[in-house]
Amino acid sequence: MSYLESSQAPVEEEAFYLQCRAAYLQIFRSSLTNITSKQELCRVLQLAGRNPSEATLDKYWTPETTDMNFDDFCGILKCERKAEKNELMRVFKKLDTNGDGYISHSKVEKLLTTGGDPMTPEEVKTIFSLSDINKDGKFNYKEIGHLVIGHDGIMSTPAVSCVIRKIKAVGGIILTASHNPGGPNGDFGIKYNISTGGPAPEGITNKIFEISKGLQEYHICPDLKVDLSKIGKQTFDVDNFKPLTVEIVDSVAAYAEMLRGIFDFAALKELLSGANHINVRLDAMHGVVGPYVKKIVCEELGSPANSAVNCVPKEDFGGHHPDPNLTYAADLVNAMKGGEYDFGAAFDGDGDRNMVLGKHGFFVNPSDSVAVIAANITSIPYFQKTGVKGLARSMPTSGALDNVAKALQMQLYETPTGWKFFGNLMDAGKLSLCGEESFGTGSDHIREKDGLWAVLAWLSILANRKQSVEDIMKDHWQKFGRNFFTRYDYEEVESEAANKMIKDLETAMFDPSFVGKTFSSGAKTYEVAVADNFSYTDPVDGSVSKNQGLRIIFSDGSRIIFRLSGTGSAGATIRLYIDSYEKDPQKIYQDPQVMLAPLVDIALKVSQLQERTGRTGPTVIT
Repeated sequence: MSYLESSQAPVEEEAFYLQCRAAYLQIFRSSLTNITSKQELCRVLQLAGRNPSEATLDKYWTPETTDMNFDDFCGILKCERKAEKNELMRVFKKLDTNGDGYISHSKVEKLLTTGGDPMTPEEVKTIFSLSDINKDGKFNYKEIGHLVIGHDGIMSTPAVSCVIRKIKAVGGIILTASHNPGGPNGDFGIKYNISTGGPAPEGITNKIFEISKGLQEYHICPDLKVDLSKIGKQTFDVDNFKPLTVEIVDSVAAYAEMLRGIFDFAALKELLSGANHINVRLDAMHGVVGPYVKKIVCEELGSPANSAVNCVPKEDFGGHHPDPNLTYAADLVNAMKGGEYDFGAAFDGDGDRNMVLGKHGFFVNPSDSVAVIAANITSIPYFQKTGVKGLARSMPTSGALDNVAKALQMQLYETPTGWKFFGNLMDAGKLSLCGEESFGTGSDHIREKDGLWAVLAWLSILANRKQSVEDIMKDHWQKFGRNFFTRYDYEEVESEAANKMIKDLETAMFDPSFVGKTFSSGAKTYEVAVADNFSYTDPVDGSVSKNQGLRIIFSDGSRIIFRLSGTGSAGATIRLYIDSYEKDPQKIYQDPQVMLAPLVDIALKVSQLQERTGRTGPTVIT
C-alpha cells in the first residue's frame, strides 16, 4: 500500500522528503529498510515530530499489515499534521498551574503513565534524562528554541560558564582557536560546555562523536540574520524551531554581578582608587577579556583608564600571540620592570588564564599563584561563607599547593591535565580552589578557570595584607618552603621519533632495576623512589584515566615528568616538567634555572631527548 501523493510544489516536496528521510534514518540504516512493527512505526513518527495516539496507529497498522516501506511512511506523515509549538505551549501552560514556567517531574510522570497510551516507568526515566539536563527535577518549557549569544558575538570562557549556570541553559558552544584548533590555518576550534558550565566530559563528547558518524545530511538557513550588536530578543521562524528566539545579552554585566557576590568590591575600590591606591597595569592582549577589565576594574573599581591596555578584542590579537607568559607578554614585563606599577597581569585570548607580576617585574609562577591564594583564602568573602571543601592541582603542576594543604589540613586532589576533572570534583562538593601550571586558576564559583577572578583574588590579598606581591611571595616561601619549577616545550618534533622516545623511556623506567637507581649531576645526587605512568581514578564516578604522563619521583620529592601531546600533521610536542622542593631559608630565593639545572641535566640524560628528537632549543615556559 502507498499513501504518497504528489500534491505539493517541487521545492516543498523536496524539503518534505528530506525531513522524512532524516527521521527514518535515525531508526533504520537505509530508506530501503522496511518498518516491521507498530512500535517501530510509532517511534519513527515521533522522531518526525508527530505524536500518534493508539487509535491513529491502529488506523495505519491494521491486523493485516506485515510491513511498510519508506514511501508508506512519507504518505502517513502527509496525513498526520505536525504538532506546532504553540499547541505544545498551550498544553504546557495548562499543566503549569502556578505559571512559573516549569513543570515538575511528578506531574509529567503521572500524565505519561496514566493517560492515553501509558508509558512504562523506564520510558519516562529516559525522557527525564534527555530533557532535564541540569538535573533540577523540572522541565523548563519556556526555553524551547532559545539561543543566547554574547553582545557582538563575544564572551570570555568564564563568562560563558557564568551565563550557562545563571540561566540554567542545557549547554553552550564556544567557538575559539584555543580549543582543539582546526581549519587551514589552525585558527578555529569548537568546545562544548554542559549545563554545569564546565567542559563536556569524555562520555558526552564520545557520544557526540558517535552520533556524528551517522549523520546523513544537514540544513543551512541562509536567510537567518541576527543583529549581534542589539541587546534583547529577536524571533525567527525556522523549520523545526518555530519560533526560534535569539537573545543577545550583556555578558559583561552578568559576569560582573557574579564577581560582586564573591569579592569585597569596596575594599578593592579603596585599593585601586583610594587615597593610598596602588598602580596596576593589566594587559588584555587584544583578547575577549578586554571589555570585562575595562568595565569592572576601571569603571567600577576606579582604576585609571590607562591602567588597562590592549582591551579592544581583535581577530588576530593585534598580530601577537595572546599567551600570558614571560615570552609572549614581553611588553607587560618590560613595563613592569620600570617600577612605575605595583601589580601587573596579562590574560589570554579567552580570558581564562592569567600571569601575575609584582613591582620591577617580579614573576609569580602559576603553581605558586594558586598556593598563595589557598594560603590566604579567607581574604575572599566568598570562601568565608562557603568554607573550603578541598584543593586540587593538575599532576604536572608543582607541589606548592600540597605544602599549603598539608599545613592547613585541607584535602588535596592530584588530577590529570584538563579542567573537566576539577569540575567533576566541584559538582560533588569536594573542591573549592584549583590550578594548573599552564597559567590557569579558578574556584567552584563556575566550572572554568577564570583569569580575571584570579587577578581579583590577588588584589584582595594585597588589600588585606597591605604588602607587595614580592613580600607576600617571600613570606609564603619562608612559611611553606619553595617548589622550584620549570617547563620546557620541545615543539614540532617528528611524530614517529617522539612516540619512539616516549616508548623507549617507558620501557627503561618500568625495568625493576630502575627504582633505587641513582643519578648525579654536579654535586647533586638523586635516588629514584617511584617510576610510573600517572593514572587517575576519579573519586566521584570511579572512572579511570591512564597514561597521563611519565613520572620519575626521587626520594627527596623532586620530580621529572614527560608528557606527549599534539601528534598531528604538524608534529608532536614533548613537554618536560621539573619540580624540586627546597626548605632551606638560605636557598629559597635562588634563580629557578640555576637550582633546577642538575635535574634538567639528568632528565636529558635519562630520556636522550635531544639526541632522539634533534630538538635542542626548547621553549622555556616558566
